[in-house]
Amino acid sequence: MNWSSLSPSRYWMVPCTRWTLVGAKCLLLVLVFQSTFVAAQQPDSGDQQQVIQKLIERINALEARVAQLEGGTQTTMTETSGSPQVSSGTSPEPQGELSERMDLGRTLLRIRGFGDVSFHGSDQKGATSSFTLGQLNLFVTSDVSERFKFLGEIVFEASPNEIFGVRTGADNAIGVDIERLLLQYSQNDYFNLAVGRYHTAIGYYNTAYHHSTWFQTTQGRPFLFEFEDHGGILPIHNVGVSASGLLPSGTLGLHYVAEVGNGRRSRRPFSDEPVQNVVDENNHKAVNFAVFAKPEALDGLQAGFSVYHDLLTPVASVPIGETILAAHAVFIRPKFEWLNEALVVRHSPQHLGHTFQTPGFYSQISKQFGAYRPYFRYQYVNSPDNEPVFMDVGLRAGPSLGLRYDASEYVALKLQYDRFALRRQPAFNVLGLQVGFTF
Repeated sequence: MNWSSLSPSRYWMVPCTRWTLVGAKCLLLVLVFQSTFVAAQQPDSGDQQQVIQKLIERINALEARVAQLEGGTQTTMTETSGSPQVSSGTSPEPQGELSERMDLGRTLLRIRGFGDVSFHGSDQKGATSSFTLGQLNLFVTSDVSERFKFLGEIVFEASPNEIFGVRTGADNAIGVDIERLLLQYSQNDYFNLAVGRYHTAIGYYNTAYHHSTWFQTTQGRPFLFEFEDHGGILPIHNVGVSASGLLPSGTLGLHYVAEVGNGRRSRRPFSDEPVQNVVDENNHKAVNFAVFAKPEALDGLQAGFSVYHDLLTPVASVPIGETILAAHAVFIRPKFEWLNEALVVRHSPQHLGHTFQTPGFYSQISKQFGAYRPYFRYQYVNSPDNEPVFMDVGLRAGPSLGLRYDASEYVALKLQYDRFALRRQPAFNVLGLQVGFTF
């Protein structure tokens, strides 16, 4: 212990240790014994009796002081040993509500990383075989308080060089996107609120699998649920407010999701940002409502539907009403999955009296055998040629066949073959190998 660090008010107690006091007590006892012996030799001496009485009184006082100092010394030593800093006469740190709000140690920041690297080749005319960096995803969470949580996804990725079979002329530059940024409030199982940028609850896949291929069985998402900047046709992301929770339904296990947000921009070239992060292009807000059931009698089953509505206002065109109707039925066990989703996107230009419909679906099944999981998926989307929003989509359909191998708990290898059929274009094949990992 550094005695020089002690305050003056405590310095005097330092040499008065327990063993010093005990030694003094023993010395007084010796003196009493000697005085008693002398008194025995001279019984008529009254002065000796007075000395003995005074010594006994001093011993009693000393014993009381020893007990008091032993308690105080233990308290002092406990305080100083529990902290490397001893009172130095400075003002204590501020206490109360303000200091509690500023105590960053009360929150717990957690960061989990995900990434993937692929190699693929295609027999499509003009395509080249390439190594491809996937997304580097930093998944961030923090316990702000008992009821408030923070969630964020920060993704580093290069712009895609091919979307729906069409080359985009990407410059291979790597950009940064905040894919999700949410402050979540949890009241109970029946009411949870989140504000920020979220994945829209359209169907199942979009909220079950986010920005990491490591969680997904296949190399990538169904193109029906592809991200907007990769040519996807759905408003995958939204900026606004989302409420979710249980519905009183007993063993049926009903859940709800209700959302309101900016929606997406009218379809633009892929170089433009489709998610309206800062400003909505109109005053009409996108709304989405979803209900799904997870019955206790069939563990792993989930079935539900969602309804999404927004108003698009493209430049030099009339406003277009957008409605997306989606339904899903999935069955997932630890070693088996069967995913089925179907939806229709309806675009209704105002004053034209006609609605354009783009249907789509996918079905995916897989079964795990040890570290190996073979899988199969068929997907389909068909947009009319005269569709006012999806002019670049057309018909896209075909099967995917692959094998996932879990090399370790944190590394997965995937080999996948895809065949794509396009409207008025030759079908083409793609073979890819991907390594996905988490850290």
